Amino acid sequence: MHSIPASAARIPQLDRLNATPGTQVVFYDPTGCQYGLPTYPWKWAPKNLKTRRQLATLGLRPGGQAPVAQILWRKGGRVAYLYDITRALPKRTPTSRQLAALGKAQCARRTQRDAT
Repeated sequence: MHSIPASAARIPQLDRLNATPGTQVVFYDPTGCQYGLPTYPWKWAPKNLKTRRQLATLGLRPGGQAPVAQILWRKGGRVAYLYDITRALPKRTPTSRQLAALGKAQCARRTQRDAT
């Protein structure tokens, strides 16, 4: 597993909040000591880290890399793994044969729904 440097992963605003007496930011662990991976609260991940869906909208895919961080929310019940955008690869384009097979499968699926 590749990790991002702790100095680059820290978020000054969240560090200041954690330093304020009586407050603690939930799910903020930029070093990964508590949760195993660097962990950020919802909407606070560094800009160079994206989820699989965010990579897909950019025309990229993780390309075999392991998650480098995560976002936790809802009392720890939900997790989104984050991947480094600099190591992401372009999405593969399907061949004409693959597209034809997908077209046949969709046609069969529509026909099967109509029959029931």
